[in-house]
Amino acid sequence: MSSNDIADRLNHFGRNIERWRTEAARLTLLAAQAREQKPDEAQLIHLEETATAVYTDITEFQRTVEEIATTSPAAAAELAPVGDAIHLVLLEITELGIKLYSSRTELPEVT
Repeated sequence: MSSNDIADRLNHFGRNIERWRTEAARLTLLAAQAREQKPDEAQLIHLEETATAVYTDITEFQRTVEEIATTSPAAAAELAPVGDAIHLVLLEITELGIKLYSSRTELPEVT
């Protein structure tokens, strides 16, 4: 893998993290409004598709780190915060999904 390939991959992950943070902010607003207006099926499908995309990027990011580690373990170790950021976005989206699903089904939210 060339340096340009690595840079392109890492830029991809950075852009996606920002996109998912924006999506999480949108879902936060939707979850806050869910008591008055239940999320519709399309919104829940979009939520699931977003979570699936994050899972896919987690796998791809791990593959990228493993490839980098073959030539520079130190550089691979420096990428740990990026992996953490992807996982944190997934956690936030998952928690918001729980809120949205519980509001739609009218099940009590576990806190």
